[in-house]
Amino acid sequence: MTDITSDKKPGITPSSKTEEKADTVIDAVFLSEDEQKTDTADPVAPPEDEQKTDAVVDAVFLSEDEQKTDAVDPVALPEDEQKTDAADSPVDTPAGSQIKPTPGMKPSNIRWDSYFALLLVCVTLLRLGYLYIVPLDLGPDESYYWDWSRRLDLGYYSKPPMIAWINAAATALLGISAQAVRMPAVLFGALGLIGMYLCGRRMFNAEVGFWAVAAWLATPGTAALGMIMATDVLLVCFWCLALYCLWRTVEGPQPKTLWWLLTMILVGLGSLSKQMMMVFPLLMFVYLIFSADRKQLLRRWPWLMSIGSLLFLIPPLWWNFRHDWITFKHTVHHVEPSGATMLDHLKTFGEFVGGQLGLLTPITWLLLILLFLVLLLRLLRWSQQTKFLFIFSAIGLLGFAGFSFKQSINPNWPATFYPAGLLLLAAWGRGQVSAGFLDGLRKWFPRGVKLGIALTFIAYLLPFAMELSFLSLGKNDPTYRVKGWQELGQQIGEILQDQPRPDETFVISSSRKYPAEVAFYAPGHPITYKWPGNPPRVNSQYELWPGPVDKLGWDALILENAENDVPKNLAEIFENVVDLGEQQIPIGAAGERKYHLWRGENLLSWPEWQ
Repeated sequence: MTDITSDKKPGITPSSKTEEKADTVIDAVFLSEDEQKTDTADPVAPPEDEQKTDAVVDAVFLSEDEQKTDAVDPVALPEDEQKTDAADSPVDTPAGSQIKPTPGMKPSNIRWDSYFALLLVCVTLLRLGYLYIVPLDLGPDESYYWDWSRRLDLGYYSKPPMIAWINAAATALLGISAQAVRMPAVLFGALGLIGMYLCGRRMFNAEVGFWAVAAWLATPGTAALGMIMATDVLLVCFWCLALYCLWRTVEGPQPKTLWWLLTMILVGLGSLSKQMMMVFPLLMFVYLIFSADRKQLLRRWPWLMSIGSLLFLIPPLWWNFRHDWITFKHTVHHVEPSGATMLDHLKTFGEFVGGQLGLLTPITWLLLILLFLVLLLRLLRWSQQTKFLFIFSAIGLLGFAGFSFKQSINPNWPATFYPAGLLLLAAWGRGQVSAGFLDGLRKWFPRGVKLGIALTFIAYLLPFAMELSFLSLGKNDPTYRVKGWQELGQQIGEILQDQPRPDETFVISSSRKYPAEVAFYAPGHPITYKWPGNPPRVNSQYELWPGPVDKLGWDALILENAENDVPKNLAEIFENVVDLGEQQIPIGAAGERKYHLWRGENLLSWPEWQ
C-alpha cells in the first residue's frame, strides 16, 4: 500500500537504504543546493514560482480544449473514466501500473526541460564537429545511397526513395562531400530525440523524458546511428515523432484531428524511408484492441490514419509495378531460413542476443528484458502508459527474437522498438512505474546509463585508436568498412589518367561496393557500373540502371577483391584483358585495403535481359 500522506517524493515507492543513498547521489549530481532544498519542501504546497512555471509550460504543450479538460472536476468525469482512475489509484501499485502523485504534487518540469535542451545542443554540436574532425570515409552503403540521389526516382531496389531524395537535397545545398551526406543524419537524429523526450514528458514527466533520452544516447549503436546516413536514422526519427503524436490522440476521450493528421503524415514519411514503418499502424491497432477505450476502433480516425499513411507508398508501389516488384522479392529474401539444424537455430539466436547487448549495452538491455518479462506476469493490471509503451517495444523485440531462430538478424533491425522500450525503462527507473519485486533493482538503471556513457565514449575514440600502427586487427577493426575509400577513389582517378584512352575508359566491378565508392570519391564522380553476370540477375540498383551499352568499343578498369580473379564471363565481353596487378591502401589497425585491377580492352557486347 502506498502512503499518499507521506512526505516522500511523489511517484517513488518505498525502497531500501541502499537505493535511497543511490538516489541521493544522483540528486546531488543533477540538483543545485537551492533545488535540493525545494525538493525537500512540503510537496502539497509547491513554491509559487514553480506553480507559475508549470502553468506556462502547460500552456505551451496543452491545447485550449485539453486545458479545459484538465480543469474539469474529477467527480464529474464519465463513469468509465472514474473506474479507470480508481484502478490506477496510488493506493494500489501493481506491477506495470503508473505510480500517480497526489493532487498538488505535480513535479516541476522546467529544470529537466533545461537539462534536455542543453543535452540536445551539446550532442548535436559534438556530432557536427565529429563529422569534420574524424577521418572516416563514407561506407559502401552510404556511397551506394548517395549514388541513388544522382538518378532520382520514385523507388529503388531495396528501399523506398526518401534517403535518395534527402541526399540529393543535402548535396545540392552543401556540395558533394562526406560531411554533406552525413549532415542529415545528425539533424534527423536530433529531431528523433525531441520526439522521444516529448513523449516521456507527456506520459510521465520531464525527468522520465530526460533519462530515456540519456539512456538512448548512452549506447554505442546510437553513437553510430546519429552520424551514419542510413535509412535507420530516418526511420527512428519519424517513429519517435509519430509515437508522440499518436499518444496525444489516444491519451484522452476527446477527438484530436490535428494529432491524427500529424501521425498520418509522420507514418507516411517513415514508410517512404524504410519498410519497417508499416508495422506502426499494426501496433496501433493492437494497442486499441487492448485499450480500455476500445470504442476508438469504431471511430473513423484510426482507419483514416492508416489508409492515409499508406497513400504515401503509391510512388514506390508504382515504381515496383514497373520493375517486376523487385523490392518485395528482395525483402522476402531476408526472411528465408538460413539454418537447418537446432544448432544453427541456437547460433543465430545467440548472435541476435550478442548483437543487442552490444547495441544497447549489457546492463540496460538486460534490465529492459527483465522488465518486459515481469510486466507480462501482470498483463491485466497495466496502466495506459505501460500498455502503450510495451506494445510499441516488446512485441517487436520479441518478434525479432523468435525470428532469430530461423534467420540471422542484423543488429540494427530492431532499433526502432527501443525508444518506447527505454521510455518504459526510464519510467520504471525513476519510480513512475512499478514492477513488483523488480523495483529493488532500480539502482541499476543509472548504473547502466553510466556504463553506456563509458562505452559510447570509447566508441567515439575508436577511430583515433585504430589509426595507431602498433595495433593489427585486420577486418576485425570496427572502423574497417569506413576507411581507405577516399584513397581508393584517388588511386583509381590517377590510374584512369594513365590508361591509353582515359576519355574512353569506364569503371566496372562484380561487387557493389567498388562502383559506389569510386563514383563518390574519384575525381569528377564518374558513372560506374556493376557486372550483372551472364545471364544477368538483379542484385542491386546498378542492374536496374542501363549498362554501358553506349560504350561499345571502350576500355574498362575492372576492380575486384585481391583474392578474387576477374569473372570469366566478364572477361569474355572484351577483346583483351590486361592484368594491372594488386593495389594496397594502408588503413591503420585494419592493415591494408587490397584490390586487384585489370584493363578490359575494346568492349564487344553487354548481356541482354530476357
